[in-house]
Amino acid sequence: MILNKLLSKYLMRGFLLITVMVLTLLTGGVMLSLYQQSIQQRYQSQAFLNSQVLFQQLNGVAVQAQNYLLQFSPLELQENPPVLSSDVFAEGFKDWSGSVATAGSDLLVTLQAPTAAGSVKFQLLLRNADNASGSDYLKQDGVLILEN
Repeated sequence: MILNKLLSKYLMRGFLLITVMVLTLLTGGVMLSLYQQSIQQRYQSQAFLNSQVLFQQLNGVAVQAQNYLLQFSPLELQENPPVLSSDVFAEGFKDWSGSVATAGSDLLVTLQAPTAAGSVKFQLLLRNADNASGSDYLKQDGVLILEN
């Protein structure tokens, strides 16, 4: 009888201890999972913001390159395509560089992002719509991003 009471008393304490440990493990697992998701979401958000900044910079650099190319005649652009060095771009875009090549009657502009952005290269095709007047490929609606 006394042995039964002692045994049931210790079994209750052991059961209570095991229950508390299981609940603690479950709570810790849930909290760890939520923390992991939070970290993953933060990294995804940061990557998205970085890509948006790079895209905005690319848009700015493309416009600056296009404005620079407008200084040349179509014949000059076809015969001797210029190199887009850092002095072509405005402050804040000095780390960008590029080159211009002819592709038939069109221009292929390659822009290279700064090393902080991974030195990614973007190619822009400036189309000459009518293949007659070389200045038509410098119109605003002629810019097409081919690849990155």
